[in-house]
Amino acid sequence: MTKKKSQAKKTYQYLTKAVQMPDGTRKYFRARTQEELDEKVLKAQILIKSGVNICSEETFAHFSQIWYDLYKKPYLRENSLNSIKYVLNQHILPYIGGCRLRDINPMQIQSIMAGLSGKSNSLQAKVLMNLRSIFNVAMENGLVAKSPVSTMLKPTGKATQEKETLTAKECQTLLDRVKNTRARTFLLIGLHTGMRRGEILGLQWKDIDFKEKVIHVRHNAVVKEGASTVSEDLKTKSAKRNIPLSEELETWLAERKKTSHSQYVIAMEDHKPMTKSAYRSMWRLVERELPDTHLTAHSLRHTYITRLFEAGLDVKEIQYLAGHSTMDMTLKVYTHYDGRSREAKTAEKVREALRTSV
Repeated sequence: MTKKKSQAKKTYQYLTKAVQMPDGTRKYFRARTQEELDEKVLKAQILIKSGVNICSEETFAHFSQIWYDLYKKPYLRENSLNSIKYVLNQHILPYIGGCRLRDINPMQIQSIMAGLSGKSNSLQAKVLMNLRSIFNVAMENGLVAKSPVSTMLKPTGKATQEKETLTAKECQTLLDRVKNTRARTFLLIGLHTGMRRGEILGLQWKDIDFKEKVIHVRHNAVVKEGASTVSEDLKTKSAKRNIPLSEELETWLAERKKTSHSQYVIAMEDHKPMTKSAYRSMWRLVERELPDTHLTAHSLRHTYITRLFEAGLDVKEIQYLAGHSTMDMTLKVYTHYDGRSREAKTAEKVREALRTSV
């Protein structure tokens, strides 16, 4: 004979209360205790008074797409948009993409930043900047009462390694050692014009006026894996400029033009602009010649600007030739140059002082 154990089903009695919405409709809240119910209702009333739509089920992922399409896509260049998509897809959406906007709290944001503790200062800054922008727009549209991104949060990662300025000897060493024609052309243009990577790879023969000895910066390449694209969409309005041709660069380019079958000064075998993989392969040829130097394409630009300061050009002249949109960007390079110059002069003064005191 078996005994059946009867299990009484546990039941709960819920308390409910309706809160009237601004449009006249009602939203019902329920809880097991009066205290819990009062807390829910009070929170809802505070949010409603703050202009928040408490009926919204908007997720972070969906809203961030709207933010991207309306606030970023129409105004930014492709490289900048790709940077935003990378930050969102790799470092934000995997953690809070499925959460309702109004449910995301400061602890979740802190958790995202804690996960980036070993990443660069630059990446942390981008993550914070995008999070702040998204939640600010959410506040403006009544989807959250307050941004969960604390104003106390600051990027703490390792600072990006400073771009090195090459010495005149290092520049000559590079040019002497690099035999690859495309790589040497890129180096000469970078060191003698300070053009950005995209501007160099987008440079066309029609942009070079050999008679007036000037390069007209009018094109920019967006470097991609499959096929790079070239347009007149420069980084800023200030990027459109005319740069004097040095004698060395003029001679080199004139020789290259005689045998070129492409409209681009630097092109692949199919006469098209260089792809990202082709560029990486070319740059490895350059890097191996100065293995102990942190060398990037921007190092060439940094070196050019520094040489102009050393030559005594006015800061406004340098700002124009560099294509900087603000003088602060030019002065930032000058600060580095001036700091190194002062250190060298101070060291020499110390040595001189010690020589005379012996």
